[in-house]
Amino acid sequence: MPRPPRTPRTPGGPALARPRLLAGAVAVALALVALPTTGLLQLPGALGGDLREGAAAGTDRPALVPDPVVEAVPDAERPLLVLRAEGDDVVRAAELPRAVAGTAVLVLHGYTSSAAQAAERLEAAALARDLGAVVVLPTGLGERPSWAAGSCCGSAARSDVDDVGYLSRLLADLRARGAERAYVVGYSNGGMLAYRLACERPEDVDAVAVVNGTVAVPACPGAFTALHLAGAEDDAVPVDGVDLVPFLFTGFPALADLPALAPAADLDVRVLPGVGHEVAPGVPATVRRWLAAGPTPPA
Repeated sequence: MPRPPRTPRTPGGPALARPRLLAGAVAVALALVALPTTGLLQLPGALGGDLREGAAAGTDRPALVPDPVVEAVPDAERPLLVLRAEGDDVVRAAELPRAVAGTAVLVLHGYTSSAAQAAERLEAAALARDLGAVVVLPTGLGERPSWAAGSCCGSAARSDVDDVGYLSRLLADLRARGAERAYVVGYSNGGMLAYRLACERPEDVDAVAVVNGTVAVPACPGAFTALHLAGAEDDAVPVDGVDLVPFLFTGFPALADLPALAPAADLDVRVLPGVGHEVAPGVPATVRRWLAAGPTPPA
């Protein structure tokens, strides 16, 4: 089924043609970063995780019918995929280890996706190995898993599931097990939830890394540090913003509007030429290098 056309965002936001100091309390580095444009990872619709795929992949329902309301479940019933390094090996488990030394990283999948797919797309095993971290990949609720990141996405957003509270409790558990640093990495809808967590509970995280996501809440007062990687050709979360994506029943702000939405945040924003909504080669390694540098909350 062809994807319904989106309604372009009303013009008027600042241009992203070259780096500049944007208004507000935060300086944002808007950089054009060259990454390979051949062999881009474009997973088929059956794998989910792409906002565009969320329109109709794997379902008989019309693309413009919202996902049904879902009920929240106890944290213990939410499945986890946990990766941790043991020497040169990466061990997979379905529960948290008794002790967490050093760094813990939550990795959040996209709309209609899964923890396993996020682990592949965002190279979670390499993240565990390179950072010596415990990497935890939770799963959103619903038949087509989603996160309540604000205006997006799917059944979780429509049901106003307390995903922020869930992540906050998960991070508190990791801290109690010994984690000294806690980061959140999210792709697409998962990136939006990473932002919402940082906006509403900045004390829970040391930094977040967002790939092809955006701020999907009307206000973001939290002081936090973030890496934001955006595809210049992304037509699901466009850098110029969009008033309405019909199959998502919402719109998204322009990239240049983020400083006004999150005035206390320290944002490192990088626009990737030739990249769409997929996770391009080199993106996971960029995230790993950024986290390995030890980002911390703004002073």
